Amino acid sequence: MATLVMDKGIPYIEDIWDLDDFRSVADGYDNEKFTDEELIEAMEIVADNFDANVGIAWHNIEAAIDIVLMLRKKGE
Repeated sequence: MATLVMDKGIPYIEDIWDLDDFRSVADGYDNEKFTDEELIEAMEIVADNFDANVGIAWHNIEAAIDIVLMLRKKGE
């Protein structure tokens, strides 16, 4: 997922995770459907808890979706 980008001759690495990535993880939850708003909430959780020493990986996304699901069930 990481891409080497050159901007005005300056190299940097860009690592983009988008809504479709979160949706692909959410699709693995049996009998659970997630709205775009819930997946964006999961994205915010990942962003708010970002640790450059760890990075972002599939398990981070799954953990954030687990939190969203837990919050949803608490609200029921």
